[in-house]
Amino acid sequence: MAFFLLLSKVSSMHLVKQLLMVLLLMVCANTIAQGIDTYQWKNRIIILKETNIDSDWLKAQVKRLQSDMGELNERQLVVFILSDGKVYDIEQNETDLDAEIIEDQYGLNDFQGLALIGKDGGVKLKEGFIVNPRTIFELIDSMPMRQAEIKNQ
Repeated sequence: MAFFLLLSKVSSMHLVKQLLMVLLLMVCANTIAQGIDTYQWKNRIIILKETNIDSDWLKAQVKRLQSDMGELNERQLVVFILSDGKVYDIEQNETDLDAEIIEDQYGLNDFQGLALIGKDGGVKLKEGFIVNPRTIFELIDSMPMRQAEIKNQ
């Protein structure tokens, strides 16, 4: 009888270990497949969404933004490109971010163009290409959080 009690404890401990391993794997997978939440309250984000990474519209938008890198940096803007189910930085280097999570989170599934995400994580602007960077900067500069940043400089 004692043998069977010991055996049942070992079996249940084995089951607990297996459940803990499954839980750990789920947490790790969720961490690896990440959206842009880590940027919230630190950066504003511009998302450029285009089905074709070689699109002339996308290239023109990137070129306009790159010509104003100082203005982007001043406003703590980070630029990501979503294309072909992948996420790239402004230099078109692939990132570890999950395009599907970002598309779902910001309602970009059937959208192509530029989306501006505020530091609070809210969508501030969604427009088709090409958006003049001045329009973006003026919109950001009119926001209370940005005005407080300017005041504290």
